[in-house]
Amino acid sequence: MSANFTQVSGPGGRVQSLTPGASPQTFLWNPSSLKGQLDGGDFVYAKRIKLRTTGFVTNTSGTVLSLNNQQMQQALGQVRVFSQFLGEMVNKSQNSVALISNHDAYFVNGFKPYTRKRPSSAVTTGIVVPFEMVTEIPFEREYLERSTDSCPWMPFLEGGQIECDLGTTTALTAYGWTLSGTWTQSCTIDWYVDKQALIHSPIQSRLYRVTTTGPEYVLRQVGAPNGLDGVTAGSRLAVLSWLFAGDSQTSQAHDSGFYQAFGGGGILPGTAGINRLDVPFRSQVSVDDVNAWLECFLSDVGPTRFKDNATDNNGGTDANDLADWPYAMDQVLVAADYYNGTTRSLVNDALDFWPLVWPGHYDKISDMQKVNGDLSFTVTYGGTPPGNVLNLFRTDEICGFTPQKVYDIMARMGLPHVDQGGAYNIVPKYAGAKKADLTTVWGFPLKIVKVR
Repeated sequence: MSANFTQVSGPGGRVQSLTPGASPQTFLWNPSSLKGQLDGGDFVYAKRIKLRTTGFVTNTSGTVLSLNNQQMQQALGQVRVFSQFLGEMVNKSQNSVALISNHDAYFVNGFKPYTRKRPSSAVTTGIVVPFEMVTEIPFEREYLERSTDSCPWMPFLEGGQIECDLGTTTALTAYGWTLSGTWTQSCTIDWYVDKQALIHSPIQSRLYRVTTTGPEYVLRQVGAPNGLDGVTAGSRLAVLSWLFAGDSQTSQAHDSGFYQAFGGGGILPGTAGINRLDVPFRSQVSVDDVNAWLECFLSDVGPTRFKDNATDNNGGTDANDLADWPYAMDQVLVAADYYNGTTRSLVNDALDFWPLVWPGHYDKISDMQKVNGDLSFTVTYGGTPPGNVLNLFRTDEICGFTPQKVYDIMARMGLPHVDQGGAYNIVPKYAGAKKADLTTVWGFPLKIVKVR
């Protein structure tokens, strides 16, 4: 396989530079001249957008460990991918780099490690450290039976906009660092080719905001269109996670940063003492062995334990690049963070998120739960109940296009539907799927076939 990617330019060229200040700033990218087919006729589909960011951070608080991967993501803020043809493919009001990298990437990458292993060492006040990271905004979903079923035709990005916010100088102050110097970013789109003309399954990564004291949590209008043009109401729910504040007992060994771009909030599950779940939209109506729920998740998805970092001789202790639950492997961190004090419970304050719905390895879209309306569940707390705080819930919702949008997509690809006077029709991509028309495909990718 060759290196299939396209560089993207913006107002500042192929490499853009910003200097962190008191307010967030935005790296802008404008995809153009994107190929839809190669010379041999193969169709080109976008797999992911990659943003490579470099800069400098300065230590401001004495001897601390260098930043781990989860912390690094918080140097960047909210992100957006807008298509003139498809609308808000990644809605900026619901997506941040920390959220995509510290939660979504775990599922999108098929529960495999998704970042390079980096050394960690202790540094003192005033030390300036070069900063580099790669952020992936995915279209491909490795948890699907066919991971590329959700990849859009490349020219749908033509003339659109990709945005990524650079945080303020104080974005990493909580960890003892300040953004400094000049920061640069470059943007590429990874793609793959297929002889088959395909209408992808659009996936909405949504963020539900619920401000409540509990114990009931209600997610409104799950499955509703949310910025994408021409999608039907209703979806197949692949992922649903309850996001937490991401505390940790081990200094400099956290944080998820889920709430940073959305005004703060979130609960600490260990402090709150979650000891019972009533989840009527799953088969487990009442569960009081909450550790069993989490162990079921870990068993279904691997379980994956990420390797601990290489340790610099001056570092003092091992440090994971991804140190919070469910990523931790280092035994020192496991003892302190997995088992909070003497409780010996997976439900502790280092828990980044609670998986309520998750896919298995290589799941079929047809087997995923259909949702079109409100979802609710109830929690019983045995510790200190949380106050009236913002709770975030993250979903991956596999949607379908309306019949008219299917016609529009086919016309845009130069393959007009027979109903529009063309020579092409669509069929579900899945072999053995029952015959479906444009009103019953519910999230299936569609093959475009010539019929006359």
